[in-house]
Amino acid sequence: MISLISAVVAVQSGNQKALRAVRDLPPEAVSAELGSPYHIPLWSLETLVNELLATPKPKGFGVGRTRLLNAKLFRTLKTLHSVLVHLENAEDGIFLESHDVFSEMARIAQRQFPWQRGVVNAPHLYRSILLYGTGTAREYFEVNAGTSLPDFVKTATYLYAALSKNGFIDRSRDLSTIGVTPAMREAALARTAILHAEARTLTARMRRGKRHTAYSPSILRDFPILAFGDQGERLRAPIPDLIMHRYTSGLYLDVVQGGPSVWTDIGRRFETYVLEYLQAMLEPYLVTGEKEYGPKKARHRTPDILVARDTGIVAAVECKAKRMSFDARFADDPVASAALGFDELAKGMFQLWRFFSHARRGLTGDLSVDLACQGVIVTADSWLTMAAKQAEKVVAAAHILANAEGDIEDIDRRDIAFCQIDDVEYSLQNGTAESFLAACREIASGEKKWFMLSVASSANRDILREYPFKHRIPELLPWLDDPSRPSG
Repeated sequence: MISLISAVVAVQSGNQKALRAVRDLPPEAVSAELGSPYHIPLWSLETLVNELLATPKPKGFGVGRTRLLNAKLFRTLKTLHSVLVHLENAEDGIFLESHDVFSEMARIAQRQFPWQRGVVNAPHLYRSILLYGTGTAREYFEVNAGTSLPDFVKTATYLYAALSKNGFIDRSRDLSTIGVTPAMREAALARTAILHAEARTLTARMRRGKRHTAYSPSILRDFPILAFGDQGERLRAPIPDLIMHRYTSGLYLDVVQGGPSVWTDIGRRFETYVLEYLQAMLEPYLVTGEKEYGPKKARHRTPDILVARDTGIVAAVECKAKRMSFDARFADDPVASAALGFDELAKGMFQLWRFFSHARRGLTGDLSVDLACQGVIVTADSWLTMAAKQAEKVVAAAHILANAEGDIEDIDRRDIAFCQIDDVEYSLQNGTAESFLAACREIASGEKKWFMLSVASSANRDILREYPFKHRIPELLPWLDDPSRPSG
């Protein structure tokens, strides 16, 4: 089944050679997209892999007259997918008996949108390595991993490239020609691969007691590679993109226990990244970092980033780097499950309102704030993606903070745009400064309030602006300039 799933994923990714492994897939299945009869969504395939691993085999399985699925046919997988969809719909019905549809939409978005957005792109790679693979985060990783961060990413990139093209690879393959030693390989595999038998045990434990199949933890997020054979010599990746996810945003798993110094450093780098990205992409607007204002005995700081033109500051931006836990992402009540993270969003909203209050009262000195200045909160994770109910709770918490502060009037408490950084990048890579700011206003208070920025943006998919930091990636991963580097 793992071989069948990896072959179908390869065919959907455009690999024509993989057709030979699936008897009943026609040529038109190659690169089949959502809506095609030959396409199964990757989020469903990930769930099927986990259910396969977590389901115990009955005693005597495979002996005598036991009925077995034909794991060489696409229609087998299609049937399993149909059963899964019926199960998930039934579980959704139970959830909706005590929750409204908007709560379920938020969970669907958390599960599906990252797959639709994809992880194989320069912004995702650079930003992930910058946040989780430099500074104190890198130091923490290297102490615990027993390998350098660049070596880990280099080896994992090879694994991703090789397993994207092959059903399996030999664990002991000589990689000296690309500068990967056996020690580097094993250090990388220790964090990306797991023995099949161990995967079965761990997956069953992870998913035990979870009410909803679609939103149960996935072993592939921790270990995207399954090792088969007595010595774990055959390496398979049911969904190779999850290898890249593991060595980009998945680096978070390696540094999450690093403590306050690591997370403070990550927050600072995220703020700097957003500032520099907006400076590069929002011309002709003037984009600056935070400033101090007010009398010496009562100094205040502006929001993290200010976007200005001749009429004054037209957008004020707060940056929040905190990540969501898996439980919070799919919980029945995410706000209760991740109170600290949602409190950070409420605090950011309050800080923007306080700045608008100070501007109205003339306390910002030389800083001129446009009457229509838009408040924006840029997050490193999808805290409020399609999550109107959670957003309402964040707004309510921000009002409590504003009431306690005093002097923050209704006119100061403006609607705020919540934007995940992936959406900010997408909207500006495929749009202009004007279309980006218009989209921020639209998701803050327009007809698409609480929508994803990329959905509200009038992005032109036929035009792709160059990613401004592409040249910086080799600075973080020097092996990318090596002609023998892994391809893919």
